[in-house]
Amino acid sequence: MKRLHMLGWVTLLLAHSVTNTASAQVNLGSYNVNPNTVTVAGVSSGGFMAVQLQVAYSRSIFGTAVIAGGTYFCAQDQPLVWATPCATGAGIPVAALVNFTNTEAANGQIDPTSNIGGKPIYMFSGVFDTVVQQPTMDALHQYYQSFTSNSHINYNNFTGAEHSWVTPDGLNPCALLAAPFINNCGIDPEQTFLTMFYGPLNARHSGSLSGSFVQFNQNQFCPNNECFSIDMDSTAWAFVPQSCAQQQTCRLVIALHGCASNQQAVGTTFVTRSGINEWADGNNIIVLYPQTSASVVPANTAGCWDWWGYTGSNYAFKSAAQMSAIMAEVNRITGGKEQFLGHP
Repeated sequence: MKRLHMLGWVTLLLAHSVTNTASAQVNLGSYNVNPNTVTVAGVSSGGFMAVQLQVAYSRSIFGTAVIAGGTYFCAQDQPLVWATPCATGAGIPVAALVNFTNTEAANGQIDPTSNIGGKPIYMFSGVFDTVVQQPTMDALHQYYQSFTSNSHINYNNFTGAEHSWVTPDGLNPCALLAAPFINNCGIDPEQTFLTMFYGPLNARHSGSLSGSFVQFNQNQFCPNNECFSIDMDSTAWAFVPQSCAQQQTCRLVIALHGCASNQQAVGTTFVTRSGINEWADGNNIIVLYPQTSASVVPANTAGCWDWWGYTGSNYAFKSAAQMSAIMAEVNRITGGKEQFLGHP
């Protein structure tokens, strides 16, 4: 893909089938989720999308974890111009992006930026990341400091990781760039950001989990009940702890895969090995795993989330097709409570 080649992102899709963690797709359920506990975590294009969700829906997103992502509206509707700077961090106009954010908040395209302040933000940038290099995340750190105090930001920029989601369940060594882009660096970022979001946690579960992986129909959340047109898959996943299925009070994390890491490319690897579920199982946390799909037209052969505008010029606003679909899923899980926080 021309744009993503400029970023150096992998475009080869892997031919893995989805593993048998659910018998059949179902409709996404509603649970007793406190809408004030909705958080988001993402890697690579999912990291860029996590920032977009946080900024556009700042009234509703409580905490954010950005792994190898970048600044809001970095591509500025000119991906051929800004693809390389948004990968290397060279020349990212942070002040202009801050001004753009404030302007669009004033115009009502996104939530007021005052909602960002005081909420927990976790950032991770591997020392050896050759895809989204540290200066890009440094620019994001500078961007955040325009909206919140540095005391609310935890930035790990000292671990020797390549471009990857990092977890104790990682399949690759820390400094390796290879599918499925889930690396083990001897640390547990999931524990760190979930503790930032929700306070002290019960012990991490290992082995068989008591919760269930649910493959649900994602089409019903997309325009015209059809996700293909906005490069989202017809199905997606959620991990639902047994306590949440029994309607105990729960929290919700949106987990966003990166390019070439959706179910079309690596099956359920990111869904089952993100390292979030093991903490979620005993801590009343539902994990939502929305899914993209790859396409030739528009040029998105690696199945990336839209952070540069392939779904339309409003891709970073609350009206964006992909973000609206994700937040509609959040609205379903919270039993409609998100409507009171400004969602459709």
